[in-house]
Amino acid sequence: MVRSRGAVLSNNVTEVAAVVLCLMAWRDAHVVIHTDSMYVLGLLRGGLLAMERDGWGDAPRHFNRGPPTPLLQALLHLLRDRTGRLRFKKAKAHGDDNMNNLADKLANEGRTKGRVLDIRTLTVPVGWVDTAPVLCHQPLDYLTKLVMRARVKVPATTLKFGAFSDRWLVTIGFMFGVILDPGNYIKEVWSLTIPEGMKEVLWKEMNGALVIGHRYYGRGHARSDMGRICLCGLEMTLGHILLGCSAYNLQPLLASLLTVLGTMHPNSSFKTLSPDSWGTSPWYPLLALRELEEAAYPIVKGRKRILKSLKKSRQRREWVIGNYYWAIWKWRMKEIHDTTFNFVPTNCAPSLHDILNAPVPTYLLAQVADDEPSKKPSHDRHGPVAAPLLGDLTRLLPPVSHITGWDAGKRLTNRGPQCSSRRGMILRALTDNAHT
Repeated sequence: MVRSRGAVLSNNVTEVAAVVLCLMAWRDAHVVIHTDSMYVLGLLRGGLLAMERDGWGDAPRHFNRGPPTPLLQALLHLLRDRTGRLRFKKAKAHGDDNMNNLADKLANEGRTKGRVLDIRTLTVPVGWVDTAPVLCHQPLDYLTKLVMRARVKVPATTLKFGAFSDRWLVTIGFMFGVILDPGNYIKEVWSLTIPEGMKEVLWKEMNGALVIGHRYYGRGHARSDMGRICLCGLEMTLGHILLGCSAYNLQPLLASLLTVLGTMHPNSSFKTLSPDSWGTSPWYPLLALRELEEAAYPIVKGRKRILKSLKKSRQRREWVIGNYYWAIWKWRMKEIHDTTFNFVPTNCAPSLHDILNAPVPTYLLAQVADDEPSKKPSHDRHGPVAAPLLGDLTRLLPPVSHITGWDAGKRLTNRGPQCSSRRGMILRALTDNAHT
């Protein structure tokens, strides 16, 4: 006599347990099993094979005491591993079959007096039963997304984007007072309303493939040294080119940019409207301009109206700022390639004025409108994380719940969406400082 435990118990489960014990006791003998359980007979007629095919998802479950899946898998293994003949016969339940009545009597006694069979301890040797889960009844597009997500790494998690991801996360965090996971924003460069050439330049800068100097312009070029080293003596980088230096006074060009932006939102000093305050990496905020304005704008009277106004001008502002950076990049590169051209910002100011006032191409506006629903980052394992930081931005109270989906008053910990280990440490360090 045996009493079972380790799963939700029912007459069906105990009937299966009885068959399993019988097959374990007489593996090599010729056995005829009489049963009155239609459930057991259904398993033998294809039910077990169907469960194996479907990843055992149809097995009865009970989350408090566990499903009897190990018992069913053990039954399938014993059926396949037998050397003796096996037959099943249907017995009439609660009838005149003396042996069936005796079995019911022993089963009732076994509930209190029998040996213990813990269903959770049953194991199946490798290779006899397919125990892997199967995704059933799911649409093909969803299964395709799961496969691609498992096989293809998010750009921010690859080595070539790792250094940029760390810099972007820290820079945005201390510049605007929020933390955004770079994994959701690196790809957004292709959706920006900026010139296509500038998108390519920014993408190459992200993965460390922006070629400047001898590697690109050739050692035989008359002015190749200028491609590697700026006239001011510092190493040429994208940030150095866009910000200017002692050899290139970009103030006349920057004044034109700020004038055009000022006509869109006069008397506003918020940082997303002031590219001159974006630090040594002046294009970083472009990747998350909408999220920065919605999360970090101060909670003031009329905030909703202001954000609505910012939304209406966002595409135009992206276009103006992108054209400003693209023009400076082209002029500097032309100076390197063309020995007859000298980049003098004052002389280029009239041309820049015409460039900045050019309308946004219709095809870019249509593309942004089509992509707008997908531009909002999804809250998956690389979801955005936001938290207020210390410093002069502590007066701002960003609506953290808008970014994280959590209550703004709750403390942000590393139990949230997971980043790679390196960015995770940076996130914890920043947020720990923010709440001390």
